[in-house]
Amino acid sequence: MKDHAPDESIVDALRDALSTEALPRAARGHATHLLNRLSSPVRVTLVGTPGAGKTELVNMFLGKAVVPRGLAMPTTEVVYGEEECLHATDARGRITKIPGLDFMSLSRSKPAFVRMELPLPILKKISLLELVTDGNADELRSAIDWAIRRTDITLWCSQEFGESERALWARVPDGLKDHAFLVLTKADVLSAKNALSDLIASLETVVAEEFHSMFAVATLQAIKSFRPNGTLDEVMYHGSGGSALSSEVLRHAERGRRADIDSAQFFLARYQASGERVISRDIGKPASQETGETAERMPAPKVFTDAVRFLQRRGATLFDAVRTAQPGQTKPVLDQCVDTVEHLIDLFSSDDSGSQMADDFIDDLSEAAEVMVLMQVEKGDAPAADAATLLLQLRREMEMKIAA
Repeated sequence: MKDHAPDESIVDALRDALSTEALPRAARGHATHLLNRLSSPVRVTLVGTPGAGKTELVNMFLGKAVVPRGLAMPTTEVVYGEEECLHATDARGRITKIPGLDFMSLSRSKPAFVRMELPLPILKKISLLELVTDGNADELRSAIDWAIRRTDITLWCSQEFGESERALWARVPDGLKDHAFLVLTKADVLSAKNALSDLIASLETVVAEEFHSMFAVATLQAIKSFRPNGTLDEVMYHGSGGSALSSEVLRHAERGRRADIDSAQFFLARYQASGERVISRDIGKPASQETGETAERMPAPKVFTDAVRFLQRRGATLFDAVRTAQPGQTKPVLDQCVDTVEHLIDLFSSDDSGSQMADDFIDDLSEAAEVMVLMQVEKGDAPAADAATLLLQLRREMEMKIAA
């Protein structure tokens, strides 16, 4: 796989395209969306009931205990800034800037929302939003509804993920669940009670259906692994589970950014001065037809079976949605198709079998994603049906590889 770093020239090209009148009106909105995505860090939101360990997890990502323990904070967004400062928003929407990390002054201002700026490199890649409520179910539902419109990756922090939490999580759109992780915080406490292994086993089925994956993290141990002198105790960090979680979140963020860059490149290729649409090769064409080489005969790795099962669950719902959607109301279906193929890209990118067959199929999935991006800027209801059909074609291709 190629390493796609954020390319400033693509951002500049999008800005140039928007500065002219050459783009069709329908395309301008998508260009603006892509520009905003590429100009901002990937947004990571931490959700959970009070006491779930969200603040400690924020500190773990930051590599030090920035937010003091025991300090009552409202919902807080942590972003990159050249200098440390706090922006406190009160209940009336008035914003006060507090230089440095003066949490005493912040506490006295009784803010309803806090934006924290820190000059930490990780915040150029991701921003962190800690969602804080008083635990009331209605308030938490409202907060989740607010947050899901402002996030790319979600971390649900919990020590049990019981029925009440599952009911709250059920309201989250399936597309976002594909980019969500269940984090069992305070894993050391659970382990000391001999409860961690049983809890993980009991949640496996739920995680398979509701999350991308699950991690158990001893958050306080993870924070302690960052020494005051700036060095890292890698053995302690790895043992805490923090290394695995942070690495996967950053990989997930990078894959999302890479997909945005690919989408922007494809978008710009279509809307060049000629206005001609890019014609791509047939999705799923066997490599032997393209290169003249002998097709691979090795058994398909397990990732193909996992992907087919995922499409079986998602496919029937999508086709029903296409059939029942009212004219002019098929965009949500098309968006679900895009989320589905992006999840498949994540699934194949995470495959560690070393199979060339799996690596090659990522190209087919990426091309399908690019085609769907173009469909999103087209008018009418046909693109949704075409996107759902494309997913069915991908599923059949995978089933053929499994059967070979």
